[in-house]
Amino acid sequence: MDLIMPPALKPWFSSGIPESRQFDIGFALFEFPRFEDLIDFQMGYRWHSITQAREPAWDDNWLVLASSHGDPLIYHLKDGHILFARHGAGHWAPRLLFADLAQMSRCFNALATLITHAGEALFDVDYNIQPNYVELIKTIIVNHVGVE
Repeated sequence: MDLIMPPALKPWFSSGIPESRQFDIGFALFEFPRFEDLIDFQMGYRWHSITQAREPAWDDNWLVLASSHGDPLIYHLKDGHILFARHGAGHWAPRLLFADLAQMSRCFNALATLITHAGEALFDVDYNIQPNYVELIKTIIVNHVGVE
């Protein structure tokens, strides 16, 4: 496979992710592979999952760090930005989410802490996030990344 892992990612994968390999941020559950499995985790994005042929629409600078229901959280190999894309649209159009791994970690940890402390109070009877928690989530995101 045609991918070399950036050495800077190994320490982050060792210390920046909970032992469960998951970040529950309320409106998404991101699952992270172990660093050793990161190349295989690219299957279905960088490489076709059945033929293993290179996907021409996948940018050479994109590395999937995690996914939430198939939607990839992407590390940009050149600039270190964290991008997010929705799968199933017929093409990849990732959007900038975080400036770097550190910013993502701070934001995800703050959101995960809120979600953990909220417990069952986070959701109403229809499993929608309660309005007061929506506002708290927005505030955390704005505090970490700014307004759009």
